[in-house]
Amino acid sequence: MVEALRAHPDVEVLDFRLGSPAAGAALSRAERAAGMKLPDSILEFYAAHDGVFLEWGLRGSTYTRTDPYDFPDYGAPPGCINLLPIAVAFSPDWQMKFHVNELMSGQEELFFGRELDPERPLKAITIDNFSKYNHADMIIGPDPVVLVSTDHGADLDSSDFMSFETYLDLTLAVFGSNRFYAVRTDEPARLVSPRERPTLDAIVAYVREEEA
Repeated sequence: MVEALRAHPDVEVLDFRLGSPAAGAALSRAERAAGMKLPDSILEFYAAHDGVFLEWGLRGSTYTRTDPYDFPDYGAPPGCINLLPIAVAFSPDWQMKFHVNELMSGQEELFFGRELDPERPLKAITIDNFSKYNHADMIIGPDPVVLVSTDHGADLDSSDFMSFETYLDLTLAVFGSNRFYAVRTDEPARLVSPRERPTLDAIVAYVREEEA
């Protein structure tokens, strides 16, 4: 994906970083914070790269740049992957201090088939803080699911939900552009693969129209 972005004549890759592998102790701390054994796909991802950061935009455009793994502001580049280091992601602060909301009635049953312990240590965390208004949040449960929230994280009910692996596939499918547009819905359901795989030309054309 990064090679395709760099090869496109209208795209400028502004920053790209792959984090170093997470130490085993960091993975263990994340599992203790979650109060559960995390799926192998999540552990394997962070064992390979403890964070991934990418920003891209249109050549000639001016953007408000984001520090890697920090909070994007309005005016940030249209393409951003900001998969947070595991110690940052697996923190109760997302619900205690920021805008990640409580789940609505019935959401746990939709995600997991039953209500979960209301006293569990973590309920929802941000894993990919890719824009000011939208980010990817993981709902912690027996088989954690990822959704894309809107309204700064206050709205967790306008997105399909998916596995961590499917979220990574979706992110690549849209070249790191805003994932919310690819999953928004009035009737959330489990997504097993991206609905569409637009060409980079199509995404660039859409971004150009939005910036006009």
